[in-house]
Amino acid sequence: MIVDLFCPYSTKMDPEYDERQFKITIVGGGIGGLCCALFIHHFCSATNVKVKIDVYEQAAQYKEIGAGVHIGPNAAKLLHQIGIGAQLNTIAGFRRGVWLTFRRFDNGAEILTIPAKDEGPIRQAPVARAEFLDLLVKATQERDAATLHTGKMCKSVKENGNTINVSFADGTTITSSLVVGCDGIHSNIRGQFFQDRPLYSGRVAYRGVIPIADLEEWWPFETFAVSFLGPGKHFLVFPISRNQSLNIVAFVAVPESELGDLRESWTSKSRRKEAEIDYEGFNGTVRRLIKLLPSEISKWKLNDREPLDDWTFFGGKVVLLGDAAHAMLPHQGQFTSRATALEK
Repeated sequence: MIVDLFCPYSTKMDPEYDERQFKITIVGGGIGGLCCALFIHHFCSATNVKVKIDVYEQAAQYKEIGAGVHIGPNAAKLLHQIGIGAQLNTIAGFRRGVWLTFRRFDNGAEILTIPAKDEGPIRQAPVARAEFLDLLVKATQERDAATLHTGKMCKSVKENGNTINVSFADGTTITSSLVVGCDGIHSNIRGQFFQDRPLYSGRVAYRGVIPIADLEEWWPFETFAVSFLGPGKHFLVFPISRNQSLNIVAFVAVPESELGDLRESWTSKSRRKEAEIDYEGFNGTVRRLIKLLPSEISKWKLNDREPLDDWTFFGGKVVLLGDAAHAMLPHQGQFTSRATALEK
């Protein structure tokens, strides 16, 4: 067990440190960080292992930026195992027995439809990021799984004997037995050990969400889970929020020389008109969907990264999880699954 690996000692830098308690610090309060806290709490409680978990989020509140994400049955099964599967299903979209139907870009003709077994409680769960994070925050608080902190940006970690000192941008320092870096694709903790070398993938992505009520009357397919495939680009949609909203993510191949100042960031924006131009050769369904998006939409460059040689440091007392450890492109639909449950 994790508490058998290290014997923590107190330090004057953190007067609240209790040498009798194994303290786990999770840096980053996004989906990966909160799932990490819930899984550790669940399995330690089940085996009567005493741990204290603190989650440190740099933002002023626990809030997710972005649109929808897909949680596959592999991750959903483990979320059910720790007792939050039923809540997950209440916020998920449903695809009517279809994983995806692949369609031609120009006329919408079927290429291939892949079925999914969605009749049981453990099933695929396309969700809105914000709703899923709210679920995780609520579960963490109700179970007293961890103490949640805000406004705490981690600047560095330093080995101090059998413990780790964690320093924050506000000048404070805490001491921990184990540190889990869940601080995202631009991880400060990872940057202490490896230089970040993003590799442009050759593609950019548009993202947006629209109300399904605005398209139900004219939607031509049995499911809302559709991927339109075209030369150098594809346009993916799937339902979230109990089928009240349609998540849109559209990929376009763009030479790096034409990117301008486009960034790898959830907050990077563009005019809707750019998407209209990029998809003007697509069928009417796609063009109508783009027209329903707001005048300003998310758009960012998709970078890849070479695998790290190691995800653990200081003898295993500092570890990385999620994007901090293995940022990946979104095309396999396992982006969120790998940050939530598969690394438990």
